[in-house]
Amino acid sequence: MSKPSFFGEFLSHASQVGSIIPSSPWLTRYMLPPALPWHKMRRIAELGPGTGVFTKHIQLQRSSASQLYLFEQNDSFRTDLAVRYPQLPILEDALQLAEVVQETGRPFDLIVSGLPFANFPIELRERLFHSIHEALAPNGIFLAFQYTLLLRKQFEAYFSVVDTGYTWMNIPPAWVFKCKKSPSDQQLRTAIVL
Repeated sequence: MSKPSFFGEFLSHASQVGSIIPSSPWLTRYMLPPALPWHKMRRIAELGPGTGVFTKHIQLQRSSASQLYLFEQNDSFRTDLAVRYPQLPILEDALQLAEVVQETGRPFDLIVSGLPFANFPIELRERLFHSIHEALAPNGIFLAFQYTLLLRKQFEAYFSVVDTGYTWMNIPPAWVFKCKKSPSDQQLRTAIVL
């Protein structure tokens, strides 16, 4: 079986695949630095792993006691990931986060996202942000990259702690959002500003 072409999948599924090429090693290191408390993270989710650039890095960093779940909607990418990572559970939809939490009885300590939120309808974005927030453990971390700051207010509507950074070393250059779930986040969502 041949590996799916990122560019080909972008042309076929532009609303699901946010770029014409995979994330760069610089973006990967910026998103997933060694300074993250990897030893404390027992449950990890990756949303939209695509060709597995972040997956490979997470596999190297995570504790052997942790469990990594992949959520990939694209059939070609999901098939390729299943061949490369047969030991990992791979689900089709990021909205299944709640199902995993309910089945296992344990929320996620880290959720990493490569989803192109700006490409999604507003209703879907809201459902995804809600699912991500609800699936995170107290003090859990949500990491995402976007190619614009236009959705910053939506990140801030769900998370009281949102740090942003930027890297030129990616095509296109990317903004990285590091969000932390805190008890005060519930009050933030009374009025989401889009």
